[in-house]
Amino acid sequence: MSKKNLNCWKCGAAIGDIPLPLGRLAQCKACHAFLHVCRMCIFFDKTVSKQCREPIAEEVKDKTRSNFCGYLQPNPDAFSAADTGKAQAAQSELDTLFGLAPESSEKSPSGADEARQKLDRLFGLDKK
Repeated sequence: MSKKNLNCWKCGAAIGDIPLPLGRLAQCKACHAFLHVCRMCIFFDKTVSKQCREPIAEEVKDKTRSNFCGYLQPNPDAFSAADTGKAQAAQSELDTLFGLAPESSEKSPSGADEARQKLDRLFGLDKK
């Protein structure tokens, strides 16, 4: 593993200038996140028990806090940008469903507004 390829697990900033092995209190210069954390380790794996593939390492409860684990090996692929595409698509669909999308309110009245107008006309409550 080349030291130049290391990035912060939290923000993705290059941390190649921080000496290895990572000290327990080493921090990212960009976001000040601790780097001697489980999330920065090659053994970190969300899909296994205790989220660690190192069989004899002691369990660490908070994977994002500095710890004393002696098995930590920095993972150059520790940073993974959040995938906001799905969340934004879901939010857009909800906004459209509930008539909160800007384009739906500007073009025509929502289904509820249209139904209300029809009821008002039926009972003579419209102000036209």
